Amino acid sequence: MKKNLRSRPSGIVILGEGRDEWQHRYFKFSIGGSDNDIPPFSAKEILDSPNHVFGELTDAGANAFQKSARNDLLRQLDKRNPEPPKFKVVSRLGWNSGAFVLPGKIIGQPSKRLEPSFRHLDQQVLGKYRTRGTLEQWQRKIGSLCAGNSRLMFCASLGLTGPILPLVSGPRSGGFQLFGPPETGKTAAAMVTGSIWGCHRSRERRENGFSESWHTTAGKIEITALAHNETVLPLDETKRAGRTKERGQVVLDISFGLAEGVEKERLTNVGSIRGWLFYFLSTSNYSLDELAQRAGLEIDDAERGRLVDIPNPVAGYGIYEDLHGFENGQKFTDALKVRCRKFCGVVGEEFVRRLVQHRSTSPAELKEFLKTERNVYLQAIKDQVQGQNLKPLNRASGRFATTFAAGSLGIKYGILPWTRDDLLQAILICQLDGLRHSQTKNEQADTSVAGLRRKVVRYLAENRDQFRNLDKKMPLLGKHKFGSVPGYFATFKNREWFYLTADQLKAIIGSGKNADQLKTELAADGLLDQASTGKYLVQRPIFSGAKGNKGYRWVHALRGKILQDRAQD
Repeated sequence: MKKNLRSRPSGIVILGEGRDEWQHRYFKFSIGGSDNDIPPFSAKEILDSPNHVFGELTDAGANAFQKSARNDLLRQLDKRNPEPPKFKVVSRLGWNSGAFVLPGKIIGQPSKRLEPSFRHLDQQVLGKYRTRGTLEQWQRKIGSLCAGNSRLMFCASLGLTGPILPLVSGPRSGGFQLFGPPETGKTAAAMVTGSIWGCHRSRERRENGFSESWHTTAGKIEITALAHNETVLPLDETKRAGRTKERGQVVLDISFGLAEGVEKERLTNVGSIRGWLFYFLSTSNYSLDELAQRAGLEIDDAERGRLVDIPNPVAGYGIYEDLHGFENGQKFTDALKVRCRKFCGVVGEEFVRRLVQHRSTSPAELKEFLKTERNVYLQAIKDQVQGQNLKPLNRASGRFATTFAAGSLGIKYGILPWTRDDLLQAILICQLDGLRHSQTKNEQADTSVAGLRRKVVRYLAENRDQFRNLDKKMPLLGKHKFGSVPGYFATFKNREWFYLTADQLKAIIGSGKNADQLKTELAADGLLDQASTGKYLVQRPIFSGAKGNKGYRWVHALRGKILQDRAQD
C-alpha cells in the first residue's frame, strides 16, 4: 500500500518549452485536473531552486510532496531532447511581438505565442496593475476634476507616456518632481498619475494608490524599475528617502539609476541585462536644488535634467487652481484620493487597446502624429521663453513634449476629457513655472553686484502694479503708513521715479560691500539719485495735506528707465 502511494503520479504534465529574448530555456507545465495557468520556469530556476519550483507546482494542485514524485519529473526533463520553441517567454512588461503585456493580461494579438514569466519581480507591485470602475466613471469622477488644474492635467497625461516611448524620439527615461509645502495636494496629484494603471491591493499601500515609496525603492531600484517598464512610476514623498543630510544623495542616486534605464552588469546577469523605458514622478516638500543644498551637495544641469522640478502654482490652492466647488483644498484632496482608489486601471488598458490597434493598422500615421505633437510643444515652449531670460534644458523640454504628445493622443482617442489647446497650455504652465522658480532661486543666491542689480530690477518689474501712484493721488498725511506698500511711483522734475524705503531696498540687496558698490554704480549710471551730501537717501514728496516739507520722506529714488535692464536680459 505504501509503495503504491509513493509511486502515485504527480499529475504534472510537460506542455512544451520556449525561449526568452536571451535564448534561455524555459518549460511550461500544467496540472492534470487543474485550470491554473502556471507561468513557465527557466532551466536555471529548476536547477538552482527546485524546492521553490515544486512548491509552486504543489500550490497549483500537483502531488509533489514526496521526493520520488519530484525525481520522476526531473528524470522526464533529463530525457527530453531539445525541441523547437513553442512559445516566447516575456520577462518584462510592455510591447512584445505587436502586443502589450501587463501582469495577467496580453492586450492585442501577438505575432507569436507569448508566455509571461515575472517571478523575478515584486509580486505586490505587479498586483497593483488592476482595474476598478469604468472609463466613463474615471472621466466623470477624476478627469473632470483635472480640467482647469494644470498639474493634474499634466499628471494624467504623464500616466500615458510609457506605451508611446518606443515610438518617439527624445528622452525615454528620467522624471519630474512636484514640490511645495506639506499638505498641498502633491500626493493626490501623483495618485492621479497612478490611477491610469491601477492601485495597490494591500491596505497599508493602497492609501497612496499606485505609488511606490522612495524608501523601499532605494533598496531595489532595478526590481522596481522593471515592474514599471513602459508604464509610469510615481514615487511619493522624498522625505521617506532618509534623514535630512542623506536624503539629497539618495534622491540623486535613485534618479540617476532610474534615468540610466538599464540594470547594472553583475556576474549573475552577464549576457541578460534588462532595460526599461518609463518616466517617473516624485513628490517632495523641497526642490531638487534645495534637497541637494540641505545635504551639502553641489549639482549641475546633468542632475537637473534627470529630475525636472514643477512647483505649486503661484496663485492657487496648494497644487490646484480650480477647486470645482469643493470647500477648500483639503476637501478636494480627500475626494480625489478616494476616487483614485475607486476608479483606476481602466484608462491605461483602454489607451493601450486603442494604441495597439492604431499601431497595427496605421503605424506611419501614429508615429507622424506623435512627432507632430512633440514639435508643436517644443516650438511653443521656445516661443514662450523668448524675452524672459528663461533657459530650459533640452532633455526637460523633450520630456514635457512627450507628455503633451501622450495626452494629446489620449484626447484623440476620446479618453482624456479636455481639449488639446487646454492641455498644451497646462503643460506649458508647468514647465514655465518651474523655470521661473529656478530663475528666482538663482537670482536670490547670486550676491554679486550684477546679481543684486538683477534683484532690484526684478522687484520693480514684478511689483510696480502694486506701487502707490503718487501722480494719481498722494495719500493724506496721517492716513497712510509710510512703507506699507511695496513702493511708490511718481513723476518728479519731468522724470519717472520709483521710491523705496531704506528697509525695502535693504531687504532686496542686503548690506555689505556689494550692496554699497551697487548703489555707487547705479548713481554713476544716473539711475539712483543722490543727496548733496553724497548719501543715497533723498527727500521726496509722499504725502499731501502738509505744509512745507512735512509731507516729504527719505527714500531711495530709482529712475524709471532702470527697467530697460530687464528688457535687455
